[in-house]
Order: sequence, then structure tokens, then C-alpha cells
Amino acid sequence: MKVQSTTQFDLNAYIQSKQRTDKPSLVTGTIPELSHNNDTVEISPASRQLAASDIVNHSATYFGTVQINDSLSRLLTDQPSEVKEAVYGIIQSNFITNVTGEEDRSALLELGLTQAKYIADNYMKGDKATEFMNTIRQIAAISTTRTVDPETEEIHYETPPQRPVGAPDDYIDLTYMMKKFEPKTLDKLQDAIVNEKDWNSILQSFAKNVSTNQDWLREYKEDVAKSNGNIAGENRFEKASTSNLSQFVQDIKNMIAHAGLENSNFLTDNIEAFMRTLAIPKSNE
Repeated sequence: MKVQSTTQFDLNAYIQSKQRTDKPSLVTGTIPELSHNNDTVEISPASRQLAASDIVNHSATYFGTVQINDSLSRLLTDQPSEVKEAVYGIIQSNFITNVTGEEDRSALLELGLTQAKYIADNYMKGDKATEFMNTIRQIAAISTTRTVDPETEEIHYETPPQRPVGAPDDYIDLTYMMKKFEPKTLDKLQDAIVNEKDWNSILQSFAKNVSTNQDWLREYKEDVAKSNGNIAGENRFEKASTSNLSQFVQDIKNMIAHAGLENSNFLTDNIEAFMRTLAIPKSNE
């Protein structure tokens, strides 16, 4: 996967660096009195036996859309740190991943939905549990839109229309509409904004076109409906017991063993990582 940065070159930083040539700098080389032919690093026996559970890889916080970010932020605010880590771990390891095989991706998605249900059943109640699962399904739905550019190998996901928190239900995401139906107009708008030109007239003109184009509005409503997280198909792990973590993991492992996958080790590693994250309470610091 390639990550493309849009950060502009900082000319001031370059100029400042040129002015610091008189300051001490780090250089490489050798010390004549020492032999550099057999440099070694000693690792203690205790370090060699470091358990996998002692290795901590923190998951990145997933934003997605304004609604998704708001929902997860609210629902996870009062949760233990290990629950937050587990949730974002599901998103990173089961939904928005670098896995290429469609069968493997499908199995990870199903397992991720099941892991999310375990969290909902054990750490949330009522409306919060319902909202959490709806949000997770929305992220899972986004993950199914994955495409890869054959030339650049960049991975893309289609982000659904966004509605600002507190906006009315009939709010229309004009940026989404412009990107889908008039991408050249979006380019003109962005150029006008960057160069401080009359971007408002471009936006107003497009908004007027939207209000009178029923085909666009119909497709937009269909896209909004799709983003609600309706994942089609059966989930081979959905019947796993969520009564306690040990039983849940054991059920999942039994189901993995009978899933008929050519390679199932990645699923076993995934559920074991989920178990390690939740099994040991972490400091909230």
C-alpha cells in the first residue's frame, strides 16, 4: 500500500537549515582503535523469552465520516482503555486492512463483526449497544468498497455522504454530490478556494443544479441508504457464545477449524490478538 502525502514543501524550513551549517552535526565513520568487522548486540535470555502479550501495537484511531467519528468517540469515552484498543483494533485488522485475497477479507470482516458483537454484549447496554453495532456495520460497509489502483497500487475506499452532527435529516453533502456527478467542477472549486478566487458562485451554481436534478437526488438517497451498514450474506462466526471471553474465543477457534479455508492461521492470530487486548486491563494514562 502506498500512502501519498499532500504536505507542501516548507521553504522557510529549508532556508533556516541552510543557515545552520556552523552548528555541530552527526557524521558517520570508524574509530581506528576498534575493529568494526564483528559488531554485535547482546540480548539477555529474559528478553529472548518476551511473551507476545508483552508486545503492544496500538491501533490507529479511525475517523471515517463525521458521524462515525462522533459515534465512536461518544460510545467509547467512558470505556476502559482496553475496550477502546480492541474496537480500533477490529477496524484496523478486520475491516480497513492490506489483505488482498477476497476470501480472506470476507472471513476477517465476518470475524470483526462478531468481535464487535462481543464488545456490545459485554460492555454496552440498550441504545448504546445498538448504536455501536450500527456504526461498526457502517465501517464494515465502507470496507467492502475497497479498490486498488493498478498503476500506483494505492488503496481507495468510497466514503459515504456525510451529514454534520446536528444537521437536519434532509441535509445534502454537496462535496459528495460534486465529486460523484461533476468532478471537474469540484476541481474548479478547490482551485478557486486555494487561489482566493470567487468560489462561492461556483458552489451556488452547483447547488441550484442539484435542487432541480431529480436523478442526482435519487442516486444520492440510494447512496445514503447503502451507507447504513447493511452487510449482505451469512456470518460463519455469528453463533459464537458471547457469555465470557474464554468461551467466545474457544467457539471462534472451533469455527475457524471447520471453516474450510486453505489458510486459517491469520484468523487464529486475529482472535488471539483480540483476546490479549481485552484480557489484561490497561492503565488509562
